[in-house]
Amino acid sequence: MCPMPKALRKIAVSFEEPHLTHFAGMFLIQSFCQKIGLRRLLQRHLRPGPRFRDFQPADMILAILYAMIVGMDRVNETQILQYNGAFQKVVGLDRFPDQTAIRRFLKRLTPSHIRQIARLHELLRQSFFNRPSPRTSLIFDMDSTVVVIYGRLIEGARVGYNPRKHGRRSYHPLLAFESRFQEFWHGTLRPGDAGAATGAKPFIQVCLAKVPKHIPRSRVRFRADSGFYGRRVIEFLDEEGCGFVIVAVERAPVKDKMRNCRFTKMADGWEVGEFWHRPKTWGEGKKHRFVVVRRPIPDDPVEARQLTLFKDKRYAYHVFITNLKMSAWRVYLFYSPRARIEKHIRELAYDYPLAKVPTQDWIPNVAFFQLLLLAFDIVHYFKRTCLPRSYRYKTLKTLRMELLVLPGRLIKRDNRSGLRLPRGYHFQPEFEHAIAKIGKLKFPKREFL
Repeated sequence: MCPMPKALRKIAVSFEEPHLTHFAGMFLIQSFCQKIGLRRLLQRHLRPGPRFRDFQPADMILAILYAMIVGMDRVNETQILQYNGAFQKVVGLDRFPDQTAIRRFLKRLTPSHIRQIARLHELLRQSFFNRPSPRTSLIFDMDSTVVVIYGRLIEGARVGYNPRKHGRRSYHPLLAFESRFQEFWHGTLRPGDAGAATGAKPFIQVCLAKVPKHIPRSRVRFRADSGFYGRRVIEFLDEEGCGFVIVAVERAPVKDKMRNCRFTKMADGWEVGEFWHRPKTWGEGKKHRFVVVRRPIPDDPVEARQLTLFKDKRYAYHVFITNLKMSAWRVYLFYSPRARIEKHIRELAYDYPLAKVPTQDWIPNVAFFQLLLLAFDIVHYFKRTCLPRSYRYKTLKTLRMELLVLPGRLIKRDNRSGLRLPRGYHFQPEFEHAIAKIGKLKFPKREFL
């Protein structure tokens, strides 16, 4: 018992309660992971895994995933979970590893283990692919992002394109999300000096390799910014029979053509036009369709500065290269929802530890990157299958505030464990809804083999 100031002597403070946790809502995530057989999946596919005296590889990975989900951005923050009362029991772990054990585990992982984690993630995606309804087409949004690295000796952290922190070392990952169901599809961590399009073609090849065989290439479409604009990517997608809309780099020949093409007025002052063109640097071959969208530059200087499009004296322009057989205006409307990927990247950076690295070594950091993408999809599938529809587009931060960061007390009565939560909790209906949905989930074992 610690002494209290005179004004607070009516309240006694002690550190003696072993059955409390402020992450009681993680019971939902753990129940969901148990229902889908995540531990079994880890035990089966992480082989041979690094072994420790007190922890199995599956338990180490679960501990890392749960720490990410509750908001432990850095490995050294996980020590909070070691002394968080009943947290270990809520998430189904006998013990929670300390930060040294987590780093040691990550450093023992090999490229083979990373491929195993990616394969495990793929099996999980396959199990949810047709939930809640079958999919017959796919739309992929692709982008790269700069992850600033604060540390001199971090392997792979190099000086490259960095629009916010010029001259800072960074990583430069490539990411792809499926647009309609908002799930992560594929990602690769790259050194900071990698160009925007470096490895773009192999990246797309992996995306396509994960597409189920019953979906034809003609039903697969890609959206990307100008970082993916290049002959190799464009012609590869064309040869594969995939649709695409990619922002074009506005070099002089393109600018001349976009200014001089015939425009049609659309809604809200927008105008659209199109032309056919093949850049000289691409050599000989067929011409490609370019769609141009423009609007008059507003008189308000603040609003004018917010326009990120190419500008001349009168108009702000945006130009796309595409092979889609639809009107120019519909091409623009089709591309517009790609902005959602920026939301996903912000969520990975601020709600997940994308901007944090656990070690100075490349391979452990790549493994950590793959695990955070797995954590993203676990949360995504949980929201999609177990929560009310209003949660589909809510971020992990919101999910924590409403359902996961919740005080609770573990009790034991008649040889049964129980979890007591606050009376009158505002989100009790959503919590009970999730429990009911988890109870109804059915996943045949063969789905995970």
